[in-house]
Amino acid sequence: MKILLAYSSKTKNTKKVAEAIYEDIKNLGDVDLIDIKKHKKKISKEYDFYILGAWTDKTNANKNMQHFIDTQEIHNKDVAIFLTCGVPREHYHADDSINNYIEFMKERNNRIHKTFICQGKIDPKVMIVFRILTWKDPNFIHKVTPDLVEMVNESKTHPDAQDLKDAQDCFSALLKDMALEKSPLNV
Repeated sequence: MKILLAYSSKTKNTKKVAEAIYEDIKNLGDVDLIDIKKHKKKISKEYDFYILGAWTDKTNANKNMQHFIDTQEIHNKDVAIFLTCGVPREHYHADDSINNYIEFMKERNNRIHKTFICQGKIDPKVMIVFRILTWKDPNFIHKVTPDLVEMVNESKTHPDAQDLKDAQDCFSALLKDMALEKSPLNV
């Protein structure tokens, strides 16, 4: 199976997750790992499966990944997606983000086989912006509170070893299941 594992990373969180996934699945098919920042042209190679990772921006995959998906015409494809997000997986913002990414992919008629999200460290510049916006508008949605500061401090340790293992387990299990489904014994 020819697999494209492509990622968009701003603070190296998503890159770290993508590289961990790659190390675990590279022997399960013909896997190409690419950083989309380094791939501006249309990829000529055809793939059977796409694993697409992005960092979260405004509760969705960031614009660079969305642009890549459209430029590469990843439409009507078999895909798995993952996100890194500044909040814990259990947080409503993480749910909203992965659900919006799913919707984006479904709008392009992609068949989503698996999703994964994990926490990543928050870009320190985000907190500077939040502090300025909180100062300007006391009702700002991301008001800098002790809880927010604590969550930002907690994010500094992510993605951690458990996050990386969870990502590896998620995608290797998916690919192994897919290989079994295509096995001549199961036809």
